[in-house]
Amino acid sequence: MALKASYDKQEDVPEAYRDLYIEKDGKHTLAVEGLVPKDRVDQFRESNLSLKKQLEDLNAKFDGVDPDVFRELNEKAEKERTKKLIAADKVDELVAERVNAAKAGFEKEKKAIEEDKRKLGIQLEGLLIDNTVRDAASRSGVRAGAVDDVLLRARQVFRVVDGVAVAFDGDKQLFGPTGDPLTVPEYITGKLTEAAPHLFEQSQGGGARKAEGSSSGGAAGKIGRTDQKAFLDNLSDIASGKKQVA
Repeated sequence: MALKASYDKQEDVPEAYRDLYIEKDGKHTLAVEGLVPKDRVDQFRESNLSLKKQLEDLNAKFDGVDPDVFRELNEKAEKERTKKLIAADKVDELVAERVNAAKAGFEKEKKAIEEDKRKLGIQLEGLLIDNTVRDAASRSGVRAGAVDDVLLRARQVFRVVDGVAVAFDGDKQLFGPTGDPLTVPEYITGKLTEAAPHLFEQSQGGGARKAEGSSSGGAAGKIGRTDQKAFLDNLSDIASGKKQVA
């Protein structure tokens, strides 16, 4: 049986594969890095065909034209035109043309800079989220080979807002068990441990390991990686180094 890239309802997903899907924008989507929806693939293909047609039309239009010769003739024509405008006492018109040409060049350069800035912002946003997720994953018992899977899932949930990773479901912000915005550690130790337990290290011995140093016993100052409640209750101490995740 072939799996679909997305399902409208969780019950439509084959039960054996449900932990491989994540809920986003009201759909359950297969968590595969690089997966592109069919409508976007179709749009990309149509855009490519359109660009190819435009290129073919341009090649046909300028077939046999030497770019260097064309540029040289164009420069000569512009110089002749400038001389005629000056001779006809139309200096104001000439100045206006030069100013407009300079403004057009400036606007083009400005757009290029803004586009570079936008791309850089996306890259920095990705780095911030990835670093935050990697750090939280290393403290939460995520298997070494499953970190990339966790990163992929987190990228589809978190966005950077005012320099902070904020969780969203579509346009709706997500909140944690305390009522505060859902943090990356809470997302990993809460939602992911329930939705995809195979991403985490298996507990040693019978049952899940208890938080060390908690009421369940263990060395003081240490918390078991799989003890979600102890992890969430001691986030501040973990961040400050007072307690460690073992």
